[in-house]
Amino acid sequence: MKTSISRRQAALAAVGAITAVTLTVAGTASASPEAGGGKHRPETQVQHNERVAVAFLDLAFNKKQPQAAADRYVGAQFIQHNPLSADGTKPFVAYVTWRTTQSPDLKFDFKRVFGEKNLVAVHYKRTYDATDRGAAVMDIFRFEKGKIVEHWDVIQDIPETSANDNTMF
Repeated sequence: MKTSISRRQAALAAVGAITAVTLTVAGTASASPEAGGGKHRPETQVQHNERVAVAFLDLAFNKKQPQAAADRYVGAQFIQHNPLSADGTKPFVAYVTWRTTQSPDLKFDFKRVFGEKNLVAVHYKRTYDATDRGAAVMDIFRFEKGKIVEHWDVIQDIPETSANDNTMF
């Protein structure tokens, strides 16, 4: 009996090793090692969605590749809640192309990201150029099967003065 338990443990360890390698190669392992073991913990769906939301915004706006961002990170549908934008990726790509042409120094400085279930919020400072005071922005995304399918945003310009010494970030 000791032999069968030992073989079973060895088989389970081999399956675990194969799974870990597969996850790492597939790019779904997290970068933070587990305490003590130095192994990678598989990325949760929420962590995946958080990473995708930031990567989407970064590729589209900071790297000025909105079509690549839409192709890579958006699902079959893209429901838009910003009243100035139509649904779908074509209006998104057209807007980002126009905006980055008008403001070649546009920058999104990501401050925080948090997710729950299939929703992710990304909070960042948006500036059009070095002279722009900027705006505090929060984009909220809904995910289905690891892809962005819905978007809301909240934008607040950074005022010249403030009634307190706290920042908006």
